[in-house]
Amino acid sequence: MLRLLQLSDSAFPTGAYAFSDGLETLTTRGEVHTPGDLTAFLAGQLTHGWGAQDAPACALAWGADPATLAELDELLDDLKLVPGPRAASTRVGANLRRAATHLWPDVVGDLPATRHHATTFALLGHALGAPRADTVTAFVSGWLLGRATSATRLMKLGGLDAQRCAAHCGHAAQACVHAALHATPDDLCTFTPHLDVAASEQPGLNARLFQT
Repeated sequence: MLRLLQLSDSAFPTGAYAFSDGLETLTTRGEVHTPGDLTAFLAGQLTHGWGAQDAPACALAWGADPATLAELDELLDDLKLVPGPRAASTRVGANLRRAATHLWPDVVGDLPATRHHATTFALLGHALGAPRADTVTAFVSGWLLGRATSATRLMKLGGLDAQRCAAHCGHAAQACVHAALHATPDDLCTFTPHLDVAASEQPGLNARLFQT
């Protein structure tokens, strides 16, 4: 469990802090500018966006064979329509594996290949002996708290207020974990066109704090 908590900590050197998943565009436009807006954004992502795609991919990848892992990575390639977030997912996945290999070379060294963040996190969670449900819960928690922290760099929002927004998403996060643990590959989907447009427009902002 200690290793899993370390793996999902926002301070773990994966570079995930550099990506906002379109939130930077929405805050720049003023569409997300209050704690209530942020809570709605996070809950919506857990229900219809990231949580309907990456969380079930993580659950399905836990303990999977190499062929299934490859199929899940290909499925995530197809589902992540915007180049920036798609590249971010593979970059964070690569950084995650690299850091874990440095810390636990005897555990990670011979593991099958993975590319995306979700599949790599699940692979490492299984290899480190974490139960499937705990691995998915840690993955969802890491995303939620990471995005809440990102919001403090983009909005007039203190750390305590950001954590309160994350706490208000507790039911959405629990529902996300439950759905992920019962998902099949056919269940992976997203429908967040407004967010996809925001993410695709982020590289054109006059000033940027995040890569995507």
